[in-house]
Amino acid sequence: MKIPIRNIYFLLAYAWDRIGQGKTVDLGSENIKDLVDLFAKVLNDGVFRLISHGLDREYFAVHEDIRGIRGKLDFATTVKRNLLLNGKTHCSFDELSYDVPQNQILKATLRRLTQIDSLNQKEKQRSERLYRKLGAVSDVRLTAKKFHTVRIHRNNRFYRFLLHICQIIHENLLVNETLGTVQFLDFQESEQKMGKVFEDFVRNFYKRNTDYQVRAPKFGWYGAKGTDHDLNYLPKMQTDVVLRSPERTIIIDTKFYKTPLPKTQRGNKQIRSAHLYQISSYVTNWAAKVSADAPAPEGWLLYAAVDREFDFRFELSGRKFRVCTINLNQEWRKIESDLLLLVGEKNLNGTEHSLNSI
Repeated sequence: MKIPIRNIYFLLAYAWDRIGQGKTVDLGSENIKDLVDLFAKVLNDGVFRLISHGLDREYFAVHEDIRGIRGKLDFATTVKRNLLLNGKTHCSFDELSYDVPQNQILKATLRRLTQIDSLNQKEKQRSERLYRKLGAVSDVRLTAKKFHTVRIHRNNRFYRFLLHICQIIHENLLVNETLGTVQFLDFQESEQKMGKVFEDFVRNFYKRNTDYQVRAPKFGWYGAKGTDHDLNYLPKMQTDVVLRSPERTIIIDTKFYKTPLPKTQRGNKQIRSAHLYQISSYVTNWAAKVSADAPAPEGWLLYAAVDREFDFRFELSGRKFRVCTINLNQEWRKIESDLLLLVGEKNLNGTEHSLNSI
């Protein structure tokens, strides 16, 4: 399933809940053909902005032999090592440094970008220049653990978006240390990775752009009986997206498959039975645990699509179900509009949509 590069970018920006920062990057005039070119441009633009406005710095405790006195004098160490004979003292003081984990991650990622042969030459040269500008930052070997050492707060929150970019580059690089080559893998080919991105995108989109209460609750099987030991083996029901209002409850299970509707042995296409059983279980157990005056839950299977679209609606055991798609191979504003249209919300430009008009 091939999704336009720009749409992948906005999917990720929503999935990371950083759509505001994502829209600060102008992709309108750029002829971007590959994901790695996109990520390189976004990262280069972001690092350039950080350097222009001032990189993040933090105070570090320093214990050093110096001339004169600075901070707190360690008299015992100074005397023990006879530093005064050389006109020095041993002091402890705080020093403001650019050599912090977030800047180290940016520099390490820029270095990796310069090693990718397939990268657009313009962006590769920009990465090289920006890498050299980070001379006050250490060169480190980038690992997954390194991302967990960063402290994001109000004053450096712009880093969060760039670190997401760095992490997705890091996770999709194939490095051959022997040959010294670096290759960027197209994660669009992974239904599992894209499925998670699509799920987070849908949840955060509805959270930002509708009046629904949006959550992804986990709940158990209604009326299940047995010993605690045996009940512990029952899987929990982990929803992807649940939209709630005083009038409606919509349980959405998002799906990302290259072939949403597989063919049967007879050649007919049909809904995947496992998916239908899953959403049916969610709806049945949800309905059983809520009060009688609560809105009856609807069960939706929402598939990502780029070519064939469908929208099936039916009732099973008196409950409403819907199996539909959102076309990701169209202009981004249309994707946003279609998602709002699905749930009967106002369009982003203020136009009211009704389910009766679908």
